Amino acid sequence: MSTVIRTRRADAVRNAQKVLEAAREVFAERGLEAGVDQVAARAGVGKATVYRCYATKEDLITAVVGARVDWFTALARDAVASADPWAAYVSLLDQGAESGCSSALLHAGLAAAPSSAELEHKRALCRSALQDLLDVLKARGRVRADITAREVTVLLCGAFRTLREEGVQDLAEWRRYADLVAAATRV
Repeated sequence: MSTVIRTRRADAVRNAQKVLEAAREVFAERGLEAGVDQVAARAGVGKATVYRCYATKEDLITAVVGARVDWFTALARDAVASADPWAAYVSLLDQGAESGCSSALLHAGLAAAPSSAELEHKRALCRSALQDLLDVLKARGRVRADITAREVTVLLCGAFRTLREEGVQDLAEWRRYADLVAAATRV
């Protein structure tokens, strides 16, 4: 008995990437209420192609949100390895502010994305990377000994959710709240 290994055609891989990028842009601009037809138009493909790549709109949202979680996780991991982890931590919070200010997706998507084992795994990896960074900062006496990744997430996402709900588009104000979170966690 032989095992058949299926590989995706190169054009199918390209289409899936185009759809994912288009969905990220459309959801960032219009929120999660945007339709699959809008994503397809932005990607330059038909709706059927979108559904071949992602069986449901929820699957597409999950993929976009998962990619954002992966991005933030990578930033946190890079910060752990940084020569100046405090500066990297502040930068991490600032990049979160910039992303939140420019995208209707980030925080709405993180909260509203359908739960899946894959997305929960990605979220756990993100929390772990952030906790690793906090542990490095604790060992260096830079953050409060009692602060956790969950607490930083609640503080940051709570501030950003409020700014999003109030329609604040001034990046300086978003960064101010990221700075306040950094200050609240600092020794």
